[in-house]
Amino acid sequence: MDDDGVHWDYSKNSNNMFAGGSMLVSSKVGLAVGIITLVVAIVCGWWWHYVLLKESKARTSSNKKAPLPPGRLGLPLLGETLEFLRLTQANRSAEFLNRRVAKYGKVFKTHLLFSPAVSVGAPDGNKFLFANENKLVQNSWPSPVKKLFGPNSLINKTGEQHKHARRIFTSFFGPDGLQRFVPRMDKMVRAHFVQFWEGKDEIMAFAIIKQFAFALAADLFFSITEGPQFRSLARDLFTFSQGIAQPPLDFPGTSYHNAKLSRSRILCTLDTVICQRRKDMEEGKVSSQHDLLSVMISTLDQDQDQLATNEDIKDNILMFLYAGHDTSVSTLAGALKYLFLNPQCLQQVIKEQKEIAIEKAGSPLNWDDTRKMKYTWQVIQECLRVQPAVEVGFRECIKEFEYEGFTIPKGWRLFWHLGRSNMSPQFFPNPERFDPDRFEGLGPPPFIYMPFGGGPRICLGVEFARTEMVVFLHYLVLNYEWNMVDPNEGVVRNPLPLFQRGLPLKIRKKQPLEFH
Repeated sequence: MDDDGVHWDYSKNSNNMFAGGSMLVSSKVGLAVGIITLVVAIVCGWWWHYVLLKESKARTSSNKKAPLPPGRLGLPLLGETLEFLRLTQANRSAEFLNRRVAKYGKVFKTHLLFSPAVSVGAPDGNKFLFANENKLVQNSWPSPVKKLFGPNSLINKTGEQHKHARRIFTSFFGPDGLQRFVPRMDKMVRAHFVQFWEGKDEIMAFAIIKQFAFALAADLFFSITEGPQFRSLARDLFTFSQGIAQPPLDFPGTSYHNAKLSRSRILCTLDTVICQRRKDMEEGKVSSQHDLLSVMISTLDQDQDQLATNEDIKDNILMFLYAGHDTSVSTLAGALKYLFLNPQCLQQVIKEQKEIAIEKAGSPLNWDDTRKMKYTWQVIQECLRVQPAVEVGFRECIKEFEYEGFTIPKGWRLFWHLGRSNMSPQFFPNPERFDPDRFEGLGPPPFIYMPFGGGPRICLGVEFARTEMVVFLHYLVLNYEWNMVDPNEGVVRNPLPLFQRGLPLKIRKKQPLEFH
């Protein structure tokens, strides 16, 4: 917990189920059994009618063309979701895929998150999905996730709507827009180390990095750095993030229900912030390029000749706030782990950063400096290979087509998963070895390594994340040494990587560099 009372816990919340203690009389038992039987019958009937019958029809029609992919759909409603989520949360989702690839081949069907789904492999399957966006497939997230992020968020837009919205955000997240914010990042990183690392012998690194990443996103997205709004947003965003990968059980006490309540509170806070910002901009107190919020308020969609509404802004600020800090947290925490375990890589990062620091002689970093941090970026890329922040992406089939000799029915989902390529010796020799030199020069071939997705929906925040992380590592390696308290600490997912103990580190301040 920080000095402002914000709890930066990294662990997953648990909900206790309880049952009444009174005995039911036999008639009530019979009634309960009858109700349960009826529910099971309805569920199985739904499964037979809407899924199995649908598959049977698809198979019958495809007999004239090509068969459905091999595989199995699993349990009614749930399909194979429980096994997939269990292995994902244990950070072993590659096992789910590898077993089925070994049994069925590189293209197979399953049933995940309430929908039949087809897994495709790298690089051909990935290339096919990205090349056919809005032609044969469209971006698709599970319905509960869509509801949490809201109808106006970028993840829920497809086709021309997505293209128009993306142009607005590019003016902030693109290299031209980010350049002016590097000195602001530099200032915040320096202040973070002074406040949270200075004078400490041991820290809980995951929680502290999470606090830094949230503070940076809150500042650069809507210029809130402290006070009640900052604290309430931090608490609500934490609760919101806990419900993203949980079952959509919408009743009090569940993680999903709590996430919905947190979303409502976040949007209420953002309403106040947006109204005040519009007023400040009209009065000339704040520029149109001050932060992401100002950019969204002032940037005209040239194709549709209109400005973003408050609803557009709120849903997308929430999405960027979640994605723009949690992914960086898990990656930076992973970098601390792998640099500690690979001291030869750490020494190379220190050498690169010392050369830049000597050249700067204490002045703030700028955009050009961050582009010189090539080996440091290779370290981050290798961290994203062995421990990707986001492992999977879904696309929905918008019309039936044939792929690799199989029919893919309309309405089914297709998905790419980094577990099928990142740790494959076919693409990365000796994949268990941490080796940033894999990314020297051109790096891996296209459509194999995709930590930020690909195609027209490639992550907008690639350059933002890269810049934030290399600036952080610049000041870290120059000023601190660290040792992992538990070098074998496990990692779980919910849905992003989390260190089971919070990544406790013993730290020591270095002597400052001398500039001549």
